[in-house]
Amino acid sequence: MTMSNTTKHIIIIILAGILCGCTSQIPPQQNANYRLSWKTRQRQLRKITNWQLRGYMAMRSPQENLTAFLNWKQQAKNYVIYLSGPLGIGTVHIYGKPGKFILQNAKGKQFVAKTPEQLVKQQLGWKLPISNLYYWIRGIPVPRVVATGYFDDCHRLTELNQQGWQIYYQNYTRVANLDLPNTIILRYPNLSVKIIVNRWVV
Repeated sequence: MTMSNTTKHIIIIILAGILCGCTSQIPPQQNANYRLSWKTRQRQLRKITNWQLRGYMAMRSPQENLTAFLNWKQQAKNYVIYLSGPLGIGTVHIYGKPGKFILQNAKGKQFVAKTPEQLVKQQLGWKLPISNLYYWIRGIPVPRVVATGYFDDCHRLTELNQQGWQIYYQNYTRVANLDLPNTIILRYPNLSVKIIVNRWVV
């Protein structure tokens, strides 16, 4: 189904409203986990291996600007990521499990690659660090990889530099007594990706 220009504009307006409405941090004095150290936070977040999140993603490069609805279901090392919206490609499903990654396009055709990054680059032309996002989306660095982090007064990441990416954590939300990111910006030369999570389930 081809999406009308009116529908595209409505989705973009909704996304813009969310971008404007998700910029405040949880005040430290209202945060029950204020005194947790970064080491403790990191240990807690690493234990989260099953989740579902819903939100939006916006990608900007010199060639194009894209927005999409995002739905990510993670079960241990297996996941399915749904992307849909005014992408010009319909709904895309990305299935991942150790050693095998499948992208299914809107017509139901499937493509396989050895890494999700290779798959997305080949089929969509995007540079999207899905393997690293498994960690970054939870507000922690990829283990055993050199990283530089900066923190707020609650010992939560505000900025992370790793593998050539700059990741900015603009906002957190409390879920199951944990502080999880809900506004993240990823920057790479000539590329910016913004992720807005409006619902976490852990």
